[in-house]
Amino acid sequence: MQMKRITASEQIYKAMYSQIMFLELKPGEELNMQKLLKDAGVSRSPLRDALLKLQEDNLVEIFPQKGSRVTKINLKQVEVERFMRTTLELAVLPLFAQVCAKEHLLKLRSALESQKIAVEGQNPKDFLNADDKFHKVFFSATGMERLWNLIQNQSGNYRRIRILSNQVPELHDKVITEHEEVLKAFSDGDGNKALEIEKSHLTKLITEIDILEQKYPDYFE
Repeated sequence: MQMKRITASEQIYKAMYSQIMFLELKPGEELNMQKLLKDAGVSRSPLRDALLKLQEDNLVEIFPQKGSRVTKINLKQVEVERFMRTTLELAVLPLFAQVCAKEHLLKLRSALESQKIAVEGQNPKDFLNADDKFHKVFFSATGMERLWNLIQNQSGNYRRIRILSNQVPELHDKVITEHEEVLKAFSDGDGNKALEIEKSHLTKLITEIDILEQKYPDYFE
């Protein structure tokens, strides 16, 4: 079977998408087209196509004849994306409790240990990747990975605010503590307790937004 060839515009799109998600390109940052062209080593056409796709994702704003910039974080969209994530994950957790096995607990533990290593290394990107790895276990184990992919593809604002929160020590320490509690609950066979902890865990961002707005005022609309 012949593998689909990735086009230049798709490569640029994926690279810039990652840079935006992990705040290497910061909210509100003006995009230097000449630098982007030089870094990508391509003509304007694939770069333009990549930017148009990022605009469709509401991650880039394009101003004709003026330039482009990374969108700031929209708190209304954060709430919409958080609601979607919370609703779907809390629906999946009871299903996970029914199928949870030793192999799933080991995967959760592995992701949790990766988060701790990321904290020690002060690496918010690795921390967020490990956080996603932890939560993805619930969807993969229940055959709901398609829903996980939907969440990932529709959460540009929510994902950026999550990595911001991971840069505040008191916030990412709380994440690890809550993950420990969720893992213990599932290890004890107490799915109801795990669901209760996870509900609090997924809604905590509401209380963190004020902290993040004060720390990073230029990142928000």
